[in-house]
Amino acid sequence: MTAEGMRAKRRTTYQNMHEIVKLATKYSPKLVKGYSAGNISVVDKKSWLEVCDRKHRYGANLRAYYKEWKRQPMEPTKPSFWEWLDDESIEVAGVPRTKLERETVLYCDTAAERQKFALAVQNGVIVHEVSQEIVETGPDGWIFVLRDGVLYGSHKETKKIPRIHHTSFVGGECVQTAGMMVITNGIIKTIYPHSGHYRPSEYELLVLLRFLVNNGVDLSDVDVDVQRIQKVFRISVNGTLVKKLDNAHFWNAYRVWYFLEEKHVAWKVGLFDELVETVGEKTRIHMALAISEIVENSIMGEMNDETSEIAFKDSESHALSILHPAYDPASFVVGAVKQLTTCEVQP
Repeated sequence: MTAEGMRAKRRTTYQNMHEIVKLATKYSPKLVKGYSAGNISVVDKKSWLEVCDRKHRYGANLRAYYKEWKRQPMEPTKPSFWEWLDDESIEVAGVPRTKLERETVLYCDTAAERQKFALAVQNGVIVHEVSQEIVETGPDGWIFVLRDGVLYGSHKETKKIPRIHHTSFVGGECVQTAGMMVITNGIIKTIYPHSGHYRPSEYELLVLLRFLVNNGVDLSDVDVDVQRIQKVFRISVNGTLVKKLDNAHFWNAYRVWYFLEEKHVAWKVGLFDELVETVGEKTRIHMALAISEIVENSIMGEMNDETSEIAFKDSESHALSILHPAYDPASFVVGAVKQLTTCEVQP
């Protein structure tokens, strides 16, 4: 991929992000509330129904009903989804009406409601903002969001009603970042940048680390799960992918912070554009040399035609697979630098 190709890819990323914001704005202004103030993480589209539902019924259940509504014939008299959903006689297989109405999610829409979950940093220690009690999450950790420079957190609740999700703390509005932390006696031990609702990017993890450093948190003994940064694929056990928490790949938080800061700067100054061009040229040379060697060995080998053809194909496959398993030089270029070039650039 050329430098111009990389720039085009970045422009596409920005355009996609802006398209999501435009679409979310059209769907409901609530979804983008706070975005212009630097809260750049918009809740994932799969949760839009849950956020916009006045009862905040559990999103998975709402989606089942939405799919059923979509299957209905499109007619001039067809009611909107919410009007259709108000008909309590309607039920969907697998999600009875009682389940739909019973399973709700907590949404804090007012400042007073949010204050209950607000956390603060006192001399590097995480405390409850209101009571000043030191936070103790237990080994399972707490989910958290950062919005307008305020950290909110609590245990994740999926067994009791109402549920508590990442969207609970700020009513599904935009946040700066989201994830999960393990905190012992007020000291952060582990950070997992995981949130199915906000899907934090590398830049949003960088925002969190900057926030912690600026507020006096010592990151010397903090582990950060970097499986997404390092492209560590989840292993499969009996055909099922293991949970993200069981597939963690840790770096020290300072290492992650330095890495993401350097990567952010490199993107801004166009370093990766030059890197892509350089690696691409070397890859093309190596590819040509590998194929030349294959052809030469095939011609010089004292084999019959059938054996020679088989040997050639085997050698070609081996040589090309070394460069890239998909035999795609352009993909190899991207693969060689993707560890460095997957961090979204922010202003």
